[in-house]
Amino acid sequence: MTRPRVAGLDQAAEKTGLALPDSTTRLITAPKVRVKRGEKRTLADNMRRMDHVDAECVRHILASGTEAIGIEDYAFTMTSSATHRLAEIGGTVRLACWRAGIALAVINVKHLKLYATGDGDASKQQMADAALQYAGARFPSEDECDAAWARWLVLDLLGHPEVHVPAEHRHVLAHVTLHRKEGP
Repeated sequence: MTRPRVAGLDQAAEKTGLALPDSTTRLITAPKVRVKRGEKRTLADNMRRMDHVDAECVRHILASGTEAIGIEDYAFTMTSSATHRLAEIGGTVRLACWRAGIALAVINVKHLKLYATGDGDASKQQMADAALQYAGARFPSEDECDAAWARWLVLDLLGHPEVHVPAEHRHVLAHVTLHRKEGP
């Protein structure tokens, strides 16, 4: 059976990690917005940033022939203003994937950490250490590492594990659903 073309995505308000089906990763950085002291970003500033991240993510995802994607869910405990920008950016990318017929798995952050390390509160360093231990992989950024873990989790969910984590880590697969678009 052919390995499905799976991608992984870890979005943050400023940087987005993307793991593509060929195992390469990308870091997509939102354009910097310079505001004068005492001023705030405008809606237009945020829209330009959102448009850039959405376009770059979708371009890479579609060009790679992605059939399914694991997306790290929002960290709902975040309370910064970046949370709203992240939700807007994440929503546009999710919708674009859905429209393109790409199956989506939205993965709880704790489940992703449990799958990788066995610890739902694992640090970014622990995630990187687990990637090295189980996949022999090093990543230029923590966002790309988390995206790779989202990809690996979905591959395992689909019965095509690319990395072999301990059996006790795999229980989280029962909590992940792959959503497929129905109809046109």
